[in-house]
Amino acid sequence: ETDGAGVSANPMWWTLQPSPSLCVSFNSSMVSHGTVLSYKYKDPRLIPHPCEAFYFGGQTPPAIYLGEKVFLSQDNFQSSLLPMTIPAIIESSPAEVTSALFVQNNRALFVINGKVYVYFYSTWKTWKVSAGIDSPVTDITNMDCCYSLKDINCYDTSNFIVAYTTGKPTESTDIFTSKNGGYRFVKTSPAGYENALIGIYNFVSLAQLGVILNKTDGDGEAYFTYTDMNLAHQEQGAEFDMKLYADESVIGIIPPGLRGFILLWTKDTFVFSFNHGLNVALITVHPTDKYVNVTLPVQGLCNVAANRNEIAALTKNQKLFYGTLDMESTQMVYIGDKTKGKPTDPCEAMMFENIGVLFFVSLIPSMDSALYHFQKCIINIQDTLMTLRPPLQPCPVEILSGNFHNKIYYIDMKQELHFNVTFVPKPGTGTHPYVTVSNPHALAFQAQIDQDGFTFDGNTKYRLHIRLLQQAFSGMSQLEFQDTVYSSRISTITVDIYNKAIFCIDMHPITALIVVGCSPKKHIKIAESTTACNRGLFQDIVLQNNFVYSIDRKVYDPQFLGRKKLSQPNLNITYRYDLWRCPILLYYDSPWLPVLELWDNDEFIEYVSADFVLYEIHGMHNYDYLLNEVEAECRTAAQNWITIMAEDPGKEPSDVWNRLLYENCKIPQENGPLPSASRPYHVLNRNEKNRILFPQYNGIYVFKAIVVDTYYSYCDLTTVFSVYVHGALPKSQINVGKTLISLLVIIFGSILMVYYFPKLMKENAKMKTVWWERVMHCCFHSVLRIHAGRGNGGGRHRLKKTFSHFLFLSALSKYEQNSAS
Repeated sequence: ETDGAGVSANPMWWTLQPSPSLCVSFNSSMVSHGTVLSYKYKDPRLIPHPCEAFYFGGQTPPAIYLGEKVFLSQDNFQSSLLPMTIPAIIESSPAEVTSALFVQNNRALFVINGKVYVYFYSTWKTWKVSAGIDSPVTDITNMDCCYSLKDINCYDTSNFIVAYTTGKPTESTDIFTSKNGGYRFVKTSPAGYENALIGIYNFVSLAQLGVILNKTDGDGEAYFTYTDMNLAHQEQGAEFDMKLYADESVIGIIPPGLRGFILLWTKDTFVFSFNHGLNVALITVHPTDKYVNVTLPVQGLCNVAANRNEIAALTKNQKLFYGTLDMESTQMVYIGDKTKGKPTDPCEAMMFENIGVLFFVSLIPSMDSALYHFQKCIINIQDTLMTLRPPLQPCPVEILSGNFHNKIYYIDMKQELHFNVTFVPKPGTGTHPYVTVSNPHALAFQAQIDQDGFTFDGNTKYRLHIRLLQQAFSGMSQLEFQDTVYSSRISTITVDIYNKAIFCIDMHPITALIVVGCSPKKHIKIAESTTACNRGLFQDIVLQNNFVYSIDRKVYDPQFLGRKKLSQPNLNITYRYDLWRCPILLYYDSPWLPVLELWDNDEFIEYVSADFVLYEIHGMHNYDYLLNEVEAECRTAAQNWITIMAEDPGKEPSDVWNRLLYENCKIPQENGPLPSASRPYHVLNRNEKNRILFPQYNGIYVFKAIVVDTYYSYCDLTTVFSVYVHGALPKSQINVGKTLISLLVIIFGSILMVYYFPKLMKENAKMKTVWWERVMHCCFHSVLRIHAGRGNGGGRHRLKKTFSHFLFLSALSKYEQNSAS
């Protein structure tokens, strides 16, 4: 026999037991300073810190009480507290809180009078207004990553905050996002929807934002739509019922774990989704003798609490329901009624203290101070479940264990992970585990079950082998289904027991966070080689002591454009020994290829066999490459530093050429430019023939190497190292071209002289003989005329003298002829 609510006329009542430490006395002089905070809505709420296991090494995580007064407790409300206040200079009364959440382990965010404030509860107990929000907001949401305190992906996930106003069409609603934990927000213009905005959630394990919209033309229908971080519409989920009253808000609870679970509730609606809202199901009730209905009471909900695997709901008529969270179950079970109280009494705030342990908190003001005490009443859920009739289905599994639970793992490009799970089903149940991933677009898996012996009780033991791999390289899906390989993705993997029922409180699912992306400690470095210090060319102590070297003005370009003969001074560089160590020793006349090593923390992985590029960080350009584009077998024109830097002048070279901006010239492109033999090929690879060629130049080069192969790793793999090129003789100051031309002229002239000079001498001798003969002939006849004209003795004397001259000239002529011969 039941009443109208479906409850037995003689129900089994449960009693709220007060905590042993009810209150702690404080000096009555303790008072609050500033504007006292209050919760805008009628029913109080408790907001626990979601990351119990990772809160400061096992310390009690904090919790926020939202009610007529607002409190933040760091000991599960064991101690009395003063109400939270905000400096009056920041907010005047009334200071109404509409939303609050925790960000990591040191601060909380509050929406107060439409503004977002950061409260540092673990350090200075101070407030800071968030920057960037220029219009009122009502709600803030985030997705807590509780797998690691130090992991960068968890850090980024927990620090992504969304602030917005509910109840208005998105086309007229300002949405603000923060990537630094609420310190600064950026306004984002969402896609225009006429339907009213209910909530926005960062489904990081789906790489999407989930936006809940309430249809204005329907009868309380709502749906999820999925967008990228720019809020551009992409997909839409199935519709579900969501009834809203005036001034009522939809409260969303995302259980920790990033598995895609989300709970949404109002006074008359309680729904659950296990896949980020793609499918939303109504929470129902498993009937018992004490509560035979399959729906929650018509009076509606008063409060809802959830942890990683459990949910509890308190109704307006003071009835408590309990359930577990998994992919298959959406049922709760009636626990009992509150023994003291009326249906008209205000709701009590509640939260889970531990697995299967729920407590309620009632606020009690102090009679002699401004402090408030907390009536804390604890319920052991499992003890109550054992008394229900008919008995609940027992847990069908004895053992479910895996050593990867609550841990974070990385899968880089084309890599795999392997997990093992041990499970022992109870005899005769036929129970088997199932495997799910929250983001199948990024993560694929294969699973196989093998028998693995027996337990001490003789029950069969099984081992589940799981192989995880990147969906893009799994061969299991079409291209349209796969996530991009240009950016990392997050997914969870969960192993649970199918249809394990509510009674399996302690048999929690096994969950791990898988980052399809770069491991934070993965890096590259140059392979060890002979250094200039090993050969005595430099000393470590000299390089460490502010060593300065000079780069000639002709061999560097500060814009990395390879320009020569710039009007600039020589560049003096202070050597950074702490970064570059001792330079690698290279001989200038030997083609060189740097060998890169891939490391993960202190573990050597492999030699890098992917495409990479390098540049001299100070702009030196007096080196060349062995291959050109044609010799490198490019199908299209290849990228090179000159053209890339010319397109984005002034930018850092590593920002304009990396794995996200790399175009492989060996992959043909339709209508792409053809390769040229006049352009050097700037891409290097350990398995190819391209090399660096140094000129006749001795000096230090500081190179930065960048792995640009898109499909080698998600990591931005770079390293900086120095080399010292030696062995080049000083260049001669003689102009080689002019010297060669002069030498050729001399040789050619010598050949001509050897050939023509003897001939010229012979011709000259002949001409002299003829000339002397004519002279002698003329002289002889002159003598005869003189002799004939003068017959005296003086004439004879002059004749003798003239004849003597003639004999002398004749003898001289003969001598010259003999010499010429």
